Amino acid sequence: MGILLPIITAALLLYADFKSSKRLRKNIHGKYQLKLNNSYKWVGFACCLIGAFLLNAAISAGNKDIYAIASVAILLFFVLGILTLVWYYNYEVVFDDKKINITNWKGKKNTLSWTEIENMKFNASSGYLKVYTKSGKHLVFQHSVGFVEFLKMMERNTRFRF
Repeated sequence: MGILLPIITAALLLYADFKSSKRLRKNIHGKYQLKLNNSYKWVGFACCLIGAFLLNAAISAGNKDIYAIASVAILLFFVLGILTLVWYYNYEVVFDDKKINITNWKGKKNTLSWTEIENMKFNASSGYLKVYTKSGKHLVFQHSVGFVEFLKMMERNTRFRF
């Protein structure tokens, strides 16, 4: 069991890297669309499923001594699962040669042009490309399907290189 978790984690990261380097096609409107890869959806569903299983086990056991710790574990899995699913379904980056539309995990939309970008920083540990403009900081996640296409477009339309 001790080797299973690292193998699953490595497989998910390899899948995410493979998907982020995937070439994108323009949609009907002539824009590219980045979304998180499907592994985030399945991890979210798995966390919710584990939370439901733990809830069922805690109720079936009927042992009042474990209710406190079981409640924390159940809440942890449900919250993590729901947050991951909300992030998967809400996060989106749509871009073309002129503009970038970023919708964060909360559903808040920001529109910026390539010329507004003042600075960019990539944080390898978090996997975010931080895009700085006068209006604030915007995040583009590395594990988005087609992230490499975004980098190519960024290099064509700005002075930044990665």
